[in-house]
Amino acid sequence: MKKNYGDKARVLAGGTDLLVLLKDQKLTAEAVMSLAGVRDLNFIRYEDGRGATLGALATHGGVAASPIIQQKFPDLAEACSQVGAVQIQNLGTVGGNLCNASPAADVAPPFLLMDAVLILASARGERRVSIHDFFQGPRRTVLQADEILKEIFVPEVPGRRGATYLKLGRRKAMEIAIVGIGVAIHLNGSDQVVSECRIAMGSVAPTPMRARRGEEILRNQEVRDGLIEEVAVVAAEEASPISDVRASREYRLDMIRVLCRRAARVALARARGNKEEGL
Repeated sequence: MKKNYGDKARVLAGGTDLLVLLKDQKLTAEAVMSLAGVRDLNFIRYEDGRGATLGALATHGGVAASPIIQQKFPDLAEACSQVGAVQIQNLGTVGGNLCNASPAADVAPPFLLMDAVLILASARGERRVSIHDFFQGPRRTVLQADEILKEIFVPEVPGRRGATYLKLGRRKAMEIAIVGIGVAIHLNGSDQVVSECRIAMGSVAPTPMRARRGEEILRNQEVRDGLIEEVAVVAAEEASPISDVRASREYRLDMIRVLCRRAARVALARARGNKEEGL
């Protein structure tokens, strides 16, 4: 069907985004192709020392409840647990959330933190695309007209890694992120020296993004409160949020700084082995 209809066909996964967009006439389609019956796309597999592979139809609820995801990739589990209400989590899929390409996609920041690789498939075969190259703009991706997202591969990161995803919305459920921040911190040896820092942000630019300059400030540095504050300030400077019905640009910039500080402290505590400290 994708081959015959090209970009005039829409792929239906969980339907929590697509059906709303079609109903509101923000998207049109000559054909809708449902993947609901393709059970081979709904799975979570983990290979010790290599990483996790998620089928594009893995639901947010399934990922959030997965013990191995909670243990190895807690930021992804947290993001999936914050996508709408329980009904949305049980229907919505991680693949759909990515392919919708909303700047506010909750699962995008954790995948950016982890350098996820997306496997795209068509009748011509498969190709692998870095998550960093996937988004081209609001609701635009590198997916070609005859392609679907098949799998997401998340490489395992050795060593002491702590990570979290924090989201600000006007309500606790059924809310699109005003700002979403993911932070991952890696420690080498000492509890005080950061070997690697990664910061990913949603709802602050045309696409989900990494705060590269902010990351560099903590890399190979001894942690102190003043340095975390500097990271938060620089991360906000890298963002280009807009004002809309949910929040003003100025409020979003303030909240980037607040959430970045909080997320960095939680990630640092988790890297040290203190699971709840910093929350």
